[in-house]
Amino acid sequence: MVERGQYHGQRLKAQEVLRRYAAGERDFRGAILRGCNFRGADLSEADFSGADIRGTNFTDATLVSAKFIEAKAGVQRRWFFPQLLVAIVLAALASLIAGAVWGVLAHAVFAPNASLIDTEVGDRVAGVLGLLISLGALGLLYWRGVVATVVAVAVAVAVAGAVAIAGAFAVAVAGAVAIAGAGATILTSFLISRRALLGDPRDQLVRDIAVWFSSKGGTRFIRANLTDATFEKAILKSTHFYQATLTRTCFHLSKKLNLACLGKTIPANFTVQQLLVTLRGSHQSFVGLNIRGAYLVGADLTQADLTEADLSQATLEKVALTRANLTKTQALGVCFHQADLTGATLEAWNIDSTTRLEEAICDYVYLLNHQQERRPNSSIFHPGEFTKLFQEVLDTVDLIFQNGIDWKAFIRTFQQVQVQYEEAELSVQSIENKGDGVVVIKLNAAPGTDKSAVRQHFMEGYQTALKEAEARYKAQLDAKDEQIVDYRQQNANMQEVVKLLASRPVTVDVKTDVKAIAESKSMQGDDYSRNVSAGGEVKVTGSTLNLGEIGGQVSNQINQLPDTAPGTDKPSLKELLTQLKDAVEQDTELSEIEKKEALGEVAKLAEAGGDPQAGAMQRMAKRAMDALKSITEPLSDASKLATACKTLLPIIVALF
Repeated sequence: MVERGQYHGQRLKAQEVLRRYAAGERDFRGAILRGCNFRGADLSEADFSGADIRGTNFTDATLVSAKFIEAKAGVQRRWFFPQLLVAIVLAALASLIAGAVWGVLAHAVFAPNASLIDTEVGDRVAGVLGLLISLGALGLLYWRGVVATVVAVAVAVAVAGAVAIAGAFAVAVAGAVAIAGAGATILTSFLISRRALLGDPRDQLVRDIAVWFSSKGGTRFIRANLTDATFEKAILKSTHFYQATLTRTCFHLSKKLNLACLGKTIPANFTVQQLLVTLRGSHQSFVGLNIRGAYLVGADLTQADLTEADLSQATLEKVALTRANLTKTQALGVCFHQADLTGATLEAWNIDSTTRLEEAICDYVYLLNHQQERRPNSSIFHPGEFTKLFQEVLDTVDLIFQNGIDWKAFIRTFQQVQVQYEEAELSVQSIENKGDGVVVIKLNAAPGTDKSAVRQHFMEGYQTALKEAEARYKAQLDAKDEQIVDYRQQNANMQEVVKLLASRPVTVDVKTDVKAIAESKSMQGDDYSRNVSAGGEVKVTGSTLNLGEIGGQVSNQINQLPDTAPGTDKPSLKELLTQLKDAVEQDTELSEIEKKEALGEVAKLAEAGGDPQAGAMQRMAKRAMDALKSITEPLSDASKLATACKTLLPIIVALF
C-alpha cells in the first residue's frame, strides 16, 4: 500500500502541478489528476503513486524515472454511457447482419427444393442441416481465427430478429436455420473473445479493435519517454502506450496491461507482457523475441530458452538464469549485476564493453549449445574469474578471414588502422587457424574503443589492399612472361659460351662481352666450386653465394658503367645505382633473402644501363624498378631502401 502524500484525495489542475514541479516539488502521491493535460511537459522523477490519472494526457511528455505505483489509469466514468450507447448500436447492427446472413444461406441452400417449404418435415430437415452448416462455419471461424463479426450480446438479440429478416427469402427455412445456429454462434463468439483477451495471435485483430474502442478517452502516454518509470501494481486498462519509450520501465504486478493499447512496444507480445508483469519465465521459450530494454530485476528465468532473443539495454539484476540458453542472444548494454548465470549456455552471445558483468554469480558456463565445452572444465569459477574471462572478450576485436590471409595486405592495413585509431592501442593478441582456410586474428583494444568501427574499417582497408596486391601480382606475372623470353635467349648465348670455353685450354682470357672467371674454393679431389658469368646477368654457380659475394658482383657490374660526362652536373647511372646498392645493404628492415632479391634487381638495372636505348633493356629496367617498389611496400618510412627508391628511381627512369 502506497503511503499517503500531502495531496492525497485533492484535485489538482495541470497548471498547478506544473507550477509546483517547477518550484522543486516531486511528491504528488494520491492526487486526483483526472483529465489533466500534461502534453509535452517534463515531469521526470515526479511521484504519482496512488494518483487518479484516468483520462490524463501525457502525450510527448518526459517522464524519466517517474513513479506511478498503484496509480489508476484508464477511462473516466463519464465515458461509460457513450461507449455503452455505441455498443448497443453496434449490437443491433450486428443482429441485422447476422439475421440477413442466415436468411441468405437458407435461401441459397434450400430454395430449389420448394416441396419441403411450409411442411413440418421440411422445417425439421432444414433445422438439422442448418445447424450442421452453422456449426461447420463457426468451427472454421474458431479454428482459423477469422475475425468474429458478431459478439455474444449481438447474437442474443439476433435470435429474435433473425426469423423476421429472413422471411423475405424463405420464412420457414430461414427461421429454422437462424434459431438452430444461434446457440452455436453465441458459444463460438464467447470462445473467440476469451481467446483474444488471453493473447492468442489468431485473434489479434479482434483484441486490437476491442481495446482501441474501449480506450477512447483513456490515459495517454503516446510518444512519452517513460525510461526507468515504474507502474508497479498500477491499473492500466484502456491506457495508450503508442510509440512510448519503455526502456527499463517496470510493469511488475500491474493490472489489466493486456487491455491497454500497446502499439509495437515490447509488452505488445503477450509472452513478453506476462514476463514483465509476473517476472516468472522459468522453463519458458523466448526464442527470437524482442525483450529489448525490459525491466526484469529479480525475475526467474531458470532454464529459459532465450536463443536469438534481443535483451539489449535490459536490466537483469539478481535474475536467476541458471541453465538458461543464451545462444546468439543480443546482450549489449545489459546489466547482469548479481545475476546467477551458473550452467548457462553462452554460445555466440553478443556482448560489448557496455555489458555489465560485475558481481555476476557463476560457478560454470557452457560455451557451446547443448551444454558442451564447459568452463572451467572440471572445477568452478572463483570469485571474479567469470567476469575476468569475458572481460578479455570485451577488450578484443575479432577479425575473421574466410579464404586464408595475405600477410602483406594484413600488415599494411594493420599499420594504417593503428594510425587511424591511435587511442585504441591496437595490438595482435592471438592468431588462430580454424582450418578450411579460416583464420581468426584477435586484436587487443583499449576499453571504450568502438570495436565495430575498428573491425569495419580494418576489413574495408584489407579488401582494398588485397585488390591492389592482386593487381600488382598480375603485373609481375606479365613481366615474368617477358623475362622468360629474355632468359631463354640468354641461356642460348650461355650455351655457346660454355662450348667455346670447353674447346679452349683451361686458362682462358676473353676480352669481349663474355667473361669467364674461375674461382677456386676449397678444391678437394674432384670437388670443384666454379662461378662463370656471362654479360653480368646469367650465372652458372657451383656453390651458394653469400650476401657479400652477391654485393661484390653487383659492384663489379655497376663499375663497368661509364662515369658522368665532363661538364655535366647530373648524377650518372653508375652513381645512382651505387647509392641504391648501399641502401639495400644497410637497410635493417630487410631480411637476407629480401636483400639478395633487391641486389638482383639492382644488377638488372646495371645490365640494362649498358645499352639504355635498346627496347629489351628498357623493359628489363622497368621490371626491375617495379620489383624494387614491390619490395619496399611493406617497409616503414624510416627504411633506407624505401627512402632511396622514392628519391632515386624517378631519376633513374629518365635515363632510359
